[in-house]
Amino acid sequence: MRFTISSSSNDSIDVKYKESAKHILDYIITLPNAELNWGSCSISIMGLCYEAFKKAKLPMHGYTSSKYADDINNLPEADHKIFATTYDLKKEILYDGDIILMLAGGTGTISEFFGHLEEIRSNDANKLLVIWNEDHSFDSTLELIKDLVSRNFNNESIYNYFKVANNLEEFKNILKENGKI
Repeated sequence: MRFTISSSSNDSIDVKYKESAKHILDYIITLPNAELNWGSCSISIMGLCYEAFKKAKLPMHGYTSSKYADDINNLPEADHKIFATTYDLKKEILYDGDIILMLAGGTGTISEFFGHLEEIRSNDANKLLVIWNEDHSFDSTLELIKDLVSRNFNNESIYNYFKVANNLEEFKNILKENGKI
C-alpha cells in the first residue's frame, strides 16, 4: 500500500507540526506492505517521512524536480524520479500512490492538495485523499472550501473527494471504511 505524502519542506516550521507528523508516521509504518511516495527532501516533515520509513526498512520512492535533485544524495535508501516540472511530478506521484495523505505544509502542499483533489474529481481517479488535520494546519484550507461551497463555486459533492482525519482513530476509520486495512 503506497502512501503518497505531501508535506512541508521548510525546516523552520513550528515543532508541533513535526510532532503531529511523527504521530501518524509511527502508525503508518506498522501497516502491512506500507511504502512511501514523497517529495525527495531530507529536511522538515519530508525528512521525517524518509527517516521513519528508513528506520522501519520499508520501500521509499522519491519524486523531485530537477531544481532540487541535488538533495537525492542525502536520501540513499530511496529510489528517485526526477521531473522537469512540478506539474509532471504531481500527476505521477498521485497515480503511483494508493492513499494520498496531506500533512502540514505551505503553498506547495496546498497546491498539491488542490491538484490532487481536482484530478480525482474531474477524472474519476480512484484515489483516497486524506487531510491530516490533528495539528489544525488545514483549518484555513477547509474554511476556503466551505466558502467556495457557500458561494456556489463548488457544490457539496466536493466533500466526497477527500476525507479529514483530526486524530489517529479517525484516520484508522477512514482506512477501514475505504477497504485499505
